[in-house]
Amino acid sequence: MQAGAGKDNGTFPYRIRRDRISLRSLMRQIISIWWVILLSCFSTGLAAQVTEPEDSSAQQIVNIDNANELRLLNRGAVQRLIGEVELSQDSIFMYCDSAELVNEVQVYAYENVIIQQGDSLAAFANYLDYNAESLLALLRGEVVLKRGDTELYTERLDYDLSTKLATYHTGGRIVNKETELSSRHGYYYAEEDLVFFRDSVVVIDERFEMRADTLRYDLAMERVYFLGPTVIRTDTNRIYCEAGYYDVALDQAVFSKNAQYKSGERLAAADTIRYFGPEELYILEGQAFVAEGEFQRATANRISYFGAEDRYKLEGAATVVDSNRTVTGDTINYNAAVGSYAVAGGRPRVSSPPNIILADKMDYDPELDLSIATGAVIFRDTSADLTIEAENARYNEATGYVKAYGGRDNRPLLTALLDQDTMWMAADTLLSLQSDSVDANGDTIRYLSAYHDVRILKSDLQAVCDSLGFNTVDSILTLYEDPILWQDTSQLIGDTISVFFKGQSPDKVRLQRNAMVITTPDLIFFNQVKGKIIEAFFDSTSLSRTEVNGNAEAIYYVVDEEGAYVGVNKTACSSMVLEFSEGAVTRIRFLSAPSGKMQPMQAVDHEAIKLEGFRWEIDRQPKTLDDLFGGRAVIIKEPLPAVPPEVRNEE
Repeated sequence: MQAGAGKDNGTFPYRIRRDRISLRSLMRQIISIWWVILLSCFSTGLAAQVTEPEDSSAQQIVNIDNANELRLLNRGAVQRLIGEVELSQDSIFMYCDSAELVNEVQVYAYENVIIQQGDSLAAFANYLDYNAESLLALLRGEVVLKRGDTELYTERLDYDLSTKLATYHTGGRIVNKETELSSRHGYYYAEEDLVFFRDSVVVIDERFEMRADTLRYDLAMERVYFLGPTVIRTDTNRIYCEAGYYDVALDQAVFSKNAQYKSGERLAAADTIRYFGPEELYILEGQAFVAEGEFQRATANRISYFGAEDRYKLEGAATVVDSNRTVTGDTINYNAAVGSYAVAGGRPRVSSPPNIILADKMDYDPELDLSIATGAVIFRDTSADLTIEAENARYNEATGYVKAYGGRDNRPLLTALLDQDTMWMAADTLLSLQSDSVDANGDTIRYLSAYHDVRILKSDLQAVCDSLGFNTVDSILTLYEDPILWQDTSQLIGDTISVFFKGQSPDKVRLQRNAMVITTPDLIFFNQVKGKIIEAFFDSTSLSRTEVNGNAEAIYYVVDEEGAYVGVNKTACSSMVLEFSEGAVTRIRFLSAPSGKMQPMQAVDHEAIKLEGFRWEIDRQPKTLDDLFGGRAVIIKEPLPAVPPEVRNEE
């Protein structure tokens, strides 16, 4: 659980910390308790009492070692013993207040019953029914089986030596120091070395608590099986499953059937959770899910956690979601130790509204705090209707920063929707940055820049320059270093060109330093306007007016009502305003005393009359999407065509 992604800043990929009590430690604590209980209470205890000696006849005789009073009943077949009764069979000693011994085989012992073997085992009960032939021992009433620090409490305990099965069915409680195990039923199969605890199994320790429906412990294989709903809790952790096992010798576990793990706000779930202790490896398989808090979650067909490296691997339909983004891919690798991640396969996708990025592969550089996307990269800003296509991109979801490079002919492409019209832009490098602020309309503010061989194509506007900048705050597109802008039959040049948008449509253009506007109705004769600063205004897709301030100069061709050329006028003044229609000058206003005159068409050298700095670079104008790619456009300066004979000279 980034795809982000980034440092441990509260967003995914987030660190899932290692727990204070490892699964291995927890399970060993539980198993060590079971081992003591089982071997102490059953295997070494009752089994030792009823194990058959080699001499079977000795086994069937119960000896009377002491009694205050002996009564013979039923012609001596029954011996009633009263007061400080002591009986023995081999190394097993029995004590009680009173007893009946039938045919020296059947023992009924009453009150303060004690069974003892050596100094290590003692069993206490209110009643004992023991038969040396059937090999069945029944203890009843406040039964306590004690060996060392382990004690078993129950009301009824049965041990069948013929099947080597010890059971209780009215509830039992086993205590070992600070740990207590209880269940409704308990079964010990000595022959198979198997123990079952069934129905309301509870293990309570100061370090953990476990509740289960049924547990089976294979002593020979040292493996514990969970045969029903099981919950293991510590102060900080919770494990739930309905099947599975823990292998003590290998320190491996499998939790299956609705397996879940919870630690604080962190929750993990899968069809199966596998644990490999020596490798510190956890594997979640089948609908694997990891979540933390309200927003952070990760899903995949398989999630592996490598504890020693503090690293995660999500495989198969992998998805990571946090409060800022959604990351998808076939495989997601997250290194929590250094805060880096990589996404590959299945077209990795990161959604961080309003931004979406897709690529063939995604990595993260923690030193730069940047994600790296490679291979057919697509970045989308849905709020600005903006798309960038490139071969490579570096980005930061938190800031909205994107740097794109590479692609077709090693050039990224930007596509934007402006007033239901598409604008394309290509350059060597594209940069986009999203601000934390919003504009007056509540939209996210974005800053856009491009540099080196920038080319723009729109149905009503085309441009080339070395670099440009744009922001959505004032909606001004600024072109730098040898910029040229075309609109319809107009060409605008200057050291710097600023395009002012009204809504999503160009409203006016400001040309600064070496500014010139060139229009032509026929691509033969060129109206020219030059000045320090020129502001050009557009009506729909055509130039409608230019305002020239500072050292204004103009060359404009006068036409009659039929569109025939009348003459050419070259004028200079400090400021002027020219109005255009279909590329021709329709009106001119001089804001100071002008100098100049109109001359006949055939009396003028149309090449020599051009203003200084004139250049008509129609060959650099992008006309199709293909023109945005390939080598840099070559500036081709061809001589003007000859004046056609039909041109009229009105003078």
